[in-house]
Amino acid sequence: MSATVPNVTLKIDPQDLQIQTFTVEKLLEPLIIQVTTLVNCPQTPSNKKKGCSKRAHVLLASVKKATWNLLDKGEKIAKEAIVFKEELNVALNDVRKESEALSVSAGEFTNDPCYLPKRKAVVQTARFLLAAVTRLLILADMIDVAYLLQHLTMFQRTCESLRNVSSKSELQKTYQKLEKDLENLDYLAYRRQQDLKSSNQRDEIAAARASLKENSSLLHSVCSACLEHSDIASLTASKDSICNDIQNVLNVLSNASQGIRNQKVHPTSHSAMLGSALDELESLIMLEPLTMNEEKIKPSLEKRLEGIIRGAALLADSSCTRDFHREQIIAECNAIRQALQDLLSEYINNVSISSFLLFFCMLQSTFSTLPCIMHNQSGNHWCLLTFHCNFNNVGYSCIY
Repeated sequence: MSATVPNVTLKIDPQDLQIQTFTVEKLLEPLIIQVTTLVNCPQTPSNKKKGCSKRAHVLLASVKKATWNLLDKGEKIAKEAIVFKEELNVALNDVRKESEALSVSAGEFTNDPCYLPKRKAVVQTARFLLAAVTRLLILADMIDVAYLLQHLTMFQRTCESLRNVSSKSELQKTYQKLEKDLENLDYLAYRRQQDLKSSNQRDEIAAARASLKENSSLLHSVCSACLEHSDIASLTASKDSICNDIQNVLNVLSNASQGIRNQKVHPTSHSAMLGSALDELESLIMLEPLTMNEEKIKPSLEKRLEGIIRGAALLADSSCTRDFHREQIIAECNAIRQALQDLLSEYINNVSISSFLLFFCMLQSTFSTLPCIMHNQSGNHWCLLTFHCNFNNVGYSCIY
């Protein structure tokens, strides 16, 4: 691991001997079997002539070999580790000490395998050795988790940089770095997902990986829209919302990777955002024109327009939106914005009753047929719907 990787704080207790991964369990299994077989002798003294157990000597040699193999791997890990280095060295010393103690007690036991006090002594020593080896393996596993969390922190920082970009070139450069960071994080998260014993934590990591991929793409889209329409407050709110969603997902991934239980959260759904914004705009326009007030109607219409642009930006980056439709959504979203701005300008410039009524009639004609975005349940594709905005014989066509 590189020393330049940012530091992280783990929530795991190094003294907790709970085994959470298949890797630790698999590494411990041979040693457990050998130790169990070594101490597995009659509970009561035998009437046969007492002597030495040749098989026990062979098993003791196997236990020593397995222990020293683990020590060799542990020493290599400790040399390369930048976290838990002190704890690893302490654990290695404990394993050496308990291994030597087992060699002494097991040697006495193999010379007299039917003597119960010696058997009890070797059982107790074997338990201490297994506990020391388990702690060593868990610490090594925690180093893998720390490495994952370091990449998680790097991804988090790149997301923050993307959030604060000020130009298109900076946006593209930062997003490319974000994609690379996400690729590295996703690979490590996948490995952790496969290794965890808990099915719930595996599911949480899988869901977090999918959510990060989706939200990263959405964040890029919204940041791009913010650069083009910096005056639209709802786009900034949408960007903040997506960043908060990403942070929540990263917290879930961090906890699940460490074996910590997450509270159930319900992520924000963006699927109906555009249809809802269109409905709100239509309901606002379908009012009595004579009761309208410029100071009230203009901010309200602009707010609804911001909602439409925000929803369209999210829809454009949906996994089921084709590239051709995505380009049309962006282009026609700008056309809708310009059309409404023209209509608002016409309203402001014409104060007579006739122009006043004409303005709202055109608004009603323009948006009374605004479509809700339909979702094809069988094909999982967005239907193409068209509506036209006619003002001064100019047509605006919006295709989704």
